[in-house]
Amino acid sequence: RSMASSSGRTQRGSHTVTDSPSPSSSAAASRTGASILPTPMRQTSSPTWSRRAAVPTPTATPTVTATPVGGGSGQIAYATDLTGNFEIFLMNADGTGQVNLTNHPDTDWTPTWSPDGQRIAFLTNRDGDNEIYAMNADGTNQVNLTNNPATDFEPAWSPDGERILFASDRDGSIDIYVMQANGAFPLRLTDDPDNDFGAAWSPDGTRIAFVSYRDGNGEVYVMNVDGSGQTRLTNNATDDFDPVWSPDGTRIAFVSNRDGNNEIYVMNANGTSQTRLTNSAADERNPVWSPDNLWLAFHADRDGDNEIYIMRSDGSGVTQVTNDTSDNRYPAWRPALPF
Repeated sequence: RSMASSSGRTQRGSHTVTDSPSPSSSAAASRTGASILPTPMRQTSSPTWSRRAAVPTPTATPTVTATPVGGGSGQIAYATDLTGNFEIFLMNADGTGQVNLTNHPDTDWTPTWSPDGQRIAFLTNRDGDNEIYAMNADGTNQVNLTNNPATDFEPAWSPDGERILFASDRDGSIDIYVMQANGAFPLRLTDDPDNDFGAAWSPDGTRIAFVSYRDGNGEVYVMNVDGSGQTRLTNNATDDFDPVWSPDGTRIAFVSNRDGNNEIYVMNANGTSQTRLTNSAADERNPVWSPDNLWLAFHADRDGDNEIYIMRSDGSGVTQVTNDTSDNRYPAWRPALPF
């Protein structure tokens, strides 16, 4: 995962896409039944009438609405320098409806959603150093949560919405911290002379995946939410980073350059069955799952600059979502909104 500086983030490693999925939409079908009314029959004696058949009550034909790509609201927040500096934008998962949320002259990026889809935490250097801010989903009420002279970056909201993980060098090396969602009571979770960052909550809120350089290169680890039980999941001579849990908690997507360049991989939550999903010469980074567990969004420089792409969770159906000359990165799929 990228690490921030006062003008942006230092990239660790490098990631691409062609065919395009076309999520199917179901067509509603109805069947109408016809009833025949018998006619009176003339008899030689007194006339008799046959019993009239009951006429079935017509039922309304249900309307089937296609589910947005990825489920939920079908929206993705992301960072782009389309306006000349990095801002947080919101768009539909097909790339339409792009809206600038931050509208600030300084750098804003790495958005992450609250679990109810109503708030966004993000990184900004508008105060002269890197701080974690939060805002409403429409860009209003932008507030500083960390307010510390150190570098604070990579926020990640807890599944219950009460806490936010982040990385900071406030105590020397870069370590993982947790704070209340309003910025109160920051607590250090890792304490290692080498850098720990890129933290991500498991969907059940019991574990945290993160990246550590304690082995001489970036590896994906997991730990309990109090920082105990730190266990390595990957073990390669090259960097593995950018871990993110699937919504059902069974898998972790991550980035690795074990095959020569940064590609998107997936593994079981215990580190087994590590499988490569993308295969291109480009730098592919920052995977994020869709709410329905079926899609992944990521950014890649396949066409010469960073663009947002989506693909199915098995790596098929890669589709470019943004298409302009700006730098588009750090997608964050909006959670399914409550009814």
